[in-house]
Amino acid sequence: MRQQMVLGDFIFGLSQGFAYSTLTRSTDGGWSDMAIVASKPLSRQSGQTLEKLTFGGTAMYAVGMARLDDLRALQNARAPLPLVDGVGRNWGLWRINSVVENQSNVIDDGTAMVMTWTLVLEEFINA
Repeated sequence: MRQQMVLGDFIFGLSQGFAYSTLTRSTDGGWSDMAIVASKPLSRQSGQTLEKLTFGGTAMYAVGMARLDDLRALQNARAPLPLVDGVGRNWGLWRINSVVENQSNVIDDGTAMVMTWTLVLEEFINA
C-alpha cells in the first residue's frame, strides 16, 4: 500500500482517503540580533528553535470527518509520535500542535461534503 506519510499509526495517502496536498517545513538557523545603540545589531548564535511541519489538504464526506477525528484522538493522547515518509525515511518524534478543519457543503444530517484541513506538527526533543 502506498502512502505519503505515517504519523504513529495514522496513514496519510490516497489509499486511506486522506492525502495532504501541501507540506510546509519550517526551520531556522538559530541566529538572533542583539541591539547596539550606536551601530548595527550584533549577530549571535542562540540555538535553533524546533522544526515545524504544516500539512494541508482536502477531505471528502464522512470518511474525511472520521479521519480528522482520528487525528484529534492522537492529539488528545498527548504523546510524541514517530513520523515516517513514503520512502521509509524516519523523521523522528513529533507532537501534534493543532488540527484545524473547515467544513463546507454540509448536508441535512450534519455531514460535510468537503473539509479543508491543516495539521501543525512540531519536532519533539527531550534530551
